[in-house]
Amino acid sequence: MFRPRSPAQGEEDFVRNVDSVLRQLSPTDPRDKFALEFRFIQSKVECHVDQWVAFCAASTAKDIVFDFNPGSWGTYWFSFPLKHFRNGSPAIRSLHLMSVDLYPPVVPPDFRGFTNLRELKLDSVLGDIHCLLLPAFSVLEWLSITRCTLHSFSTSQPLGRLRYMCVQYCHMHELEVQAPNLAKFEFASFEVHPVFVLDECLDIQEVTVTVLTEEDVFDYAFAKLPAGGMSYARKLSMRIAIDTQVLQFAGCPSSFINLKHLILTMHVRVRYDSTSGILRLASLLELAPVLEQLELHMECQYSEGVENMWLKEWPLPIQPHDHLKTVHMSGVYGNIDLLNLALHFARCAMVLERMVIGPMVKKNYVMTRDSLEEGQQMAREHLRGKGFDGILTFL
Repeated sequence: MFRPRSPAQGEEDFVRNVDSVLRQLSPTDPRDKFALEFRFIQSKVECHVDQWVAFCAASTAKDIVFDFNPGSWGTYWFSFPLKHFRNGSPAIRSLHLMSVDLYPPVVPPDFRGFTNLRELKLDSVLGDIHCLLLPAFSVLEWLSITRCTLHSFSTSQPLGRLRYMCVQYCHMHELEVQAPNLAKFEFASFEVHPVFVLDECLDIQEVTVTVLTEEDVFDYAFAKLPAGGMSYARKLSMRIAIDTQVLQFAGCPSSFINLKHLILTMHVRVRYDSTSGILRLASLLELAPVLEQLELHMECQYSEGVENMWLKEWPLPIQPHDHLKTVHMSGVYGNIDLLNLALHFARCAMVLERMVIGPMVKKNYVMTRDSLEEGQQMAREHLRGKGFDGILTFL
């Protein structure tokens, strides 16, 4: 691996090396892949970038990667000269662009896009990215859009071959996609209530949703998102925040009718005057009638005076669930309602084979020995002797 003595000197050496290698090659010789990855800190290499892209386009490479800031946000965004790609560039199957600028006049009026593009990855791309997508709607199979200037996204025609789609941290307010063969969808946002609709995604297998906000979004996640096309997912991983002061769940006209495996990671804001809002999670069994695996990982933020409070048990109505086999709850510490919730799952699940309860949040922070032992003791005292000792495991 090339390691420069200084960033500026490293850029100069890298540019010279690339130019030297390309001078020894014929741009008209076909090649499978053209990849350029280097973290630039100066903008004076724009003319070299234009030459490299021109060479890449002339070589009719099938897989193309231009990453001008690997692994992080862009320091400079380099204008990507699409003028070198003409007549639909039918040879290109895969295109990865990171830290590039597509603002006018980078996109020429006669640019026709990439007509045979199967895979498109865009990371920290400025400008209108739709020009890269429109011609490829009928053949695109893999799409990832991260940290781009994309406030809304919709398709004028179905993405008939799309199997994977990822949209992350684009400050997006609205997304609507027709993708009848979509198998995996990943979405992450800083927005509180982004709207997205997945039309006709009847065969979707796995959905991952992250909403990075401290505002309670339980209703949004489990009342609005299923109606947006997620109700057919077989596996759902979700990261959200909830507030224990919010007691009511708005309900959902549709449910996760195919969901087998739910992984829910929550930032729980535990209020001093009310902690029972956590019991809204009991509705998950009703929302997912064929659920088999349930994982709940709680990251609890306690207000002063809440930690280790012993509250009166709040019995929840028993609604038998005929499919739930395993329950894993981590972060069960300092709130009796978390244990009430675990007891509720055990009572409702008619075929439950194993329940794992632990005070330490999975893959998060390390508790002190005293806190760990206190959390374990609290769980044992509340859950043992209720008829479920044979399936209980305390971590």
